[in-house]
Amino acid sequence: MKKISLLLIASFLVLTTSGSYAYFTYIYEEDEPSIDDLIVQEEIIEEETTPPSNNQTSDNSTDDQNEEEPLPYEIIGIYKCIDHNSEKRCWQTHEPDNLDPNQSVPLIVDMHGYSSNSTEQREMSDFDEIADQYGAIVIYPDGLGDEQSWNAGWCCGESNAENRDDVGFILNMIDIVIKYDNIDTTRIYATGWSNGCAMSQRLANEASDIFASIACMSFYLLQPPDSSYSPIPVMEIHGFLDTIVPYTTAAPNSILEGEFFSDPLASSGAIQNLYAWKEMNGCSGTISDTNEPNALYSIQGFSDCENGAEIQLVTIYAAMHNPYSDDYPGSPFFPGTQGLVDSTQIAWDFMSQYTK
Repeated sequence: MKKISLLLIASFLVLTTSGSYAYFTYIYEEDEPSIDDLIVQEEIIEEETTPPSNNQTSDNSTDDQNEEEPLPYEIIGIYKCIDHNSEKRCWQTHEPDNLDPNQSVPLIVDMHGYSSNSTEQREMSDFDEIADQYGAIVIYPDGLGDEQSWNAGWCCGESNAENRDDVGFILNMIDIVIKYDNIDTTRIYATGWSNGCAMSQRLANEASDIFASIACMSFYLLQPPDSSYSPIPVMEIHGFLDTIVPYTTAAPNSILEGEFFSDPLASSGAIQNLYAWKEMNGCSGTISDTNEPNALYSIQGFSDCENGAEIQLVTIYAAMHNPYSDDYPGSPFFPGTQGLVDSTQIAWDFMSQYTK
């Protein structure tokens, strides 16, 4: 008993001098002690000091290198938003549930038309279904202004009038997606409808180092060739009966934008747009060497081009301004093809052939 008492007293002394205590349980028998009869348990508890955490030093300072980096975007409902040039710019994302996080996937940028928005474009274009079927991520950005427009060259609306940096916003958005998702950077594609199609072609013209190819609906290239341009494949899909951006000429649009007399591209139609891209891509021949007539649409274009960057125009005979299968949700005046021509599938089949 004396031995046990001395040990407990020793424990108390350690507690008062170091701020820690040691608790010993000692069992002793005088008759023939053995290793099986001797059990010692020790528990040390630090009461006043704790070991530093992974991001904290012993003097309670924080190691900034180990802190989590804040997200570069704000999540607002279904949108991710950033500040770009002092304006809030937002987009929606569709990422299929079954994507393998270890497998890099294509990225599709799908842009809405004039006075539309990302939600309507997402509902109409059906690129969510393409992403689910083929394994891709789709982002749907929003234009700005009262008309929700894009600065696509000489069109359209407030974004054009204020020379809004939509190209910079789109590229910034892509950089963020690449940082946080496993994107195959050799397979980044642009598509869109109407004003969004013109924006797709501006991106092809000014950011050909980023995009592998583009395929879009119902508008044209609205600016001269950029000095940085390197040929990439381009497809434009257009309804022959389009009265908003006419198949034969964009003159009515350019008159409304005040560009008809100042821009040589302002009167372009679908055929002129095909030949403009043909010249930019250095395609050989004066007559299209791709001619694929079908019952409801035709495909024509040039295939012998620099970088293998072929150019195609898809003409849907009975389509108007909306060449998608589904009706435009924002107005009954833009009916789709009701599935007779799947322009989204045509666009994907063209774009997805190409990598950087």
